[in-house]
Amino acid sequence: MKNLSGTNFLLFYFLLLFINTLAYESILYNETEPGLKIERILTFRDRTSVITLVKPINESCTEPRINLRVLHPNGTIDASEVDYPIPDFNFCRGTDEEFFLFDIDRSFPESLYILYINSTDIASASYYVLLVTRMGQFISNTYIAPISILNGSISSNGHITSHISEEYGFMFLNYETETVVMWIYFSKPDDEGKLSLLNKGKYYLQNSFDEYYLISAIGGSYAFIATTTNPTDIETKPNESINPYEFTYKVYMSFIKPIMNGVDGPFLIYQSAIPHLNVDAHCDATYTGTGYFCILLLERDKPKKSYLIKKISIQNSGSVTVMENFADINVDADVVDKRFNNLFPGGFLLTLFRNTTDSYLKTVEGILLYNDGRYYGTWDFPKDLKVSQYYTMSGYRNRTMLVINQEDEMSWRVLYTTLPKFTSDDYGYENPNINSTYPLINSNIPLSVTNINITYHSPIAISTNNISIYQYRNDIDLPILRQSIPGNSPYFSYSPDNKTINIKVLESTFNQPNSNYYVVVQDDAIKDWNTNQPLIGIEKNRWKFNTNESIGRFSMTEEGLKFFQNLSLNNQRKFLTQLRIDLASSIPVDINRLDDIKCCEYDNSQIPPRTLLSLAIKSTTDPNERNVDRILKDLDILIKEKEITPISWFGTTTFLDASFGFQRTENFLDSFKFHLIGIIIVIVILGLLYIYAKKRYPLGKNIVIFKFSLIILNFILGIMFILSNGKKVPQLFIPSIIFCIIPITVNFMISIIIILREIKKNRHFYKWFKNNTNIAVLFTILASTDLEMLNILSSQVAGIMLFSASISKKTQSYIFWGSLIGFFIEDIPRFIIQKVNY
Repeated sequence: MKNLSGTNFLLFYFLLLFINTLAYESILYNETEPGLKIERILTFRDRTSVITLVKPINESCTEPRINLRVLHPNGTIDASEVDYPIPDFNFCRGTDEEFFLFDIDRSFPESLYILYINSTDIASASYYVLLVTRMGQFISNTYIAPISILNGSISSNGHITSHISEEYGFMFLNYETETVVMWIYFSKPDDEGKLSLLNKGKYYLQNSFDEYYLISAIGGSYAFIATTTNPTDIETKPNESINPYEFTYKVYMSFIKPIMNGVDGPFLIYQSAIPHLNVDAHCDATYTGTGYFCILLLERDKPKKSYLIKKISIQNSGSVTVMENFADINVDADVVDKRFNNLFPGGFLLTLFRNTTDSYLKTVEGILLYNDGRYYGTWDFPKDLKVSQYYTMSGYRNRTMLVINQEDEMSWRVLYTTLPKFTSDDYGYENPNINSTYPLINSNIPLSVTNINITYHSPIAISTNNISIYQYRNDIDLPILRQSIPGNSPYFSYSPDNKTINIKVLESTFNQPNSNYYVVVQDDAIKDWNTNQPLIGIEKNRWKFNTNESIGRFSMTEEGLKFFQNLSLNNQRKFLTQLRIDLASSIPVDINRLDDIKCCEYDNSQIPPRTLLSLAIKSTTDPNERNVDRILKDLDILIKEKEITPISWFGTTTFLDASFGFQRTENFLDSFKFHLIGIIIVIVILGLLYIYAKKRYPLGKNIVIFKFSLIILNFILGIMFILSNGKKVPQLFIPSIIFCIIPITVNFMISIIIILREIKKNRHFYKWFKNNTNIAVLFTILASTDLEMLNILSSQVAGIMLFSASISKKTQSYIFWGSLIGFFIEDIPRFIIQKVNY
């Protein structure tokens, strides 16, 4: 049977709107010559489609040329033709009178495979694969296999199936004998377009010329589906033929693993001996779950025509896990063809075809179903649409739907739209199994990152394939592999619930600041923990992120600083320009790798203050060039050892301070990310406490929850500043201590006076004090940080009786003026000291 996977993969590009009406668009294309007929449509993940056309010259043959129309995502169409002389007899239909001898399939990411037979001598005829661009330009031509001679004729059933992942190549299949199908696996094209034979084998059919097709599966493997029918033991009268519906029907599935040189199966996944039953099997890999599935369209002819749809779920071990009736859809008796496809964004598409008065055209109806088979709706294309070809791009990792309608001898129309998403768990990774990652898509990371992780919705385990990290400059240049981790690597670890996989990253991996990276998770790099089934991965340019820019600082000697300051503003600019040139020569490095030098920052930790200049270093994707990290280290060594390095040779660099060297500027987010996370957590907790307090007792002064936290934070930061930065300016160290101790002492004394006054003159406060002595003492001490602490005692926060003290208005006035005085004798002097220190 001719390859159906190419058709299946593209075939549901056209149905997409249903009950929830989805708009569609159309493009009319007029040909420059009459008679061209659409032969096939090939779709790519970048939403480009290649439409192949032929020009019939009689019922069996076409003109010996392949016309191409490249439909771009923006709606424009380019016309071209394959520029390689394919022998004329390939353009006539083979022994099955249905397909031409040549076959076309996609070579991801943006090429075409063309399978054809070379030589008119049957004895020496062989299959070749021509690799061309999407515009038909020649890339390479590769011998594949000799042809098969069956019953004295060339077997025209040879075909190719490219893998859905561009990491892998394609499979060639052909009948070797009536009961043997040979398969040959070739690699993906290398940089020069060369194809390499990697493996080959045979599949043995149950009966002569059993129908079969191939689907590419997860992890580089293929699933081989074969269907067989055997006449049942029924009695017939003389000259009476057996009813074609009275057969035993069986579906077998095998798993070909060309990379690992293995074939598992065949496994019998379904059989039926029900009389008058015709079965169509449609199988595929399950992208929104695990394993594989087959949809069986069961058509019964007697006592009246009826349909039943069954779904079979299969593991890669060949075991059937679930068999269930699937979708209650009424199919009219006049339907002549039907196709069932799973959609990558979830859901299923049932396509029904009916004949028209023109044998070349059919009417088309599409029905969308949810993942569980429930009815979603029907398409919204014109009801009277008659089509010549019907394909979709909604297969692996694509959601665009396409219908081609050949309107007349000179024109055809494309109708397209976007399929709805039936899964809500895809967060940009085109993988519904993934919940989140670190780093996030399109985020910025520091160079110090040595771990990345992926969190799944369900428990997972490492499988066999790789997870790889690439660096790239743009989408045109070839990416650079920075690290690739195989499945058996100790660089993997798991979270306690087995939902998160942690990946250790070498320090040399993310070593280029201001650079672009992406992570590729190959299919079957991760498997489901419970079922042991492989999961789809993450393709290139999907999980992307960037590294932050790397900036270093250096200083001048005292002599150099005086020289620089005596220059005019214009001459200072010239000096910095020449300094950049001399530094590039000293390293040495391409001067374009060094940004303009910026002056000046001041380091007040020394007397006199040190003047700092900053220099940003740009990354490179050239593997022969030193990375940014290496340049930073080289500059530090060159400056520190300037007496014996080129730094002392130039008139500008000789002024650089050897004691300071060249120091990387720390990234703020990198340095304080954990502090920021902690602050956010605290704010959330305080917010929840405030909401709780407000709900419990709305009349309370619940805002004191934030006031209390800010007072304590302010006090802690003040002490930490003195301990860590107080000596940066030695002259201000003693004042820092003075303006810390004196306000604390004054506040403590005032708070004692206030409490004693309330006890003596406020009988309500005295009553409260006798019952809550400990809390009163505690807040008297805390008031040494800020007198506003005393107001918390009367706040009635959350209705807590501990904070129901009755403080007189006069005392509240004392607290206010005391806090204001504290602001002038504590906060303002501290701010000035901190400003001078920095």
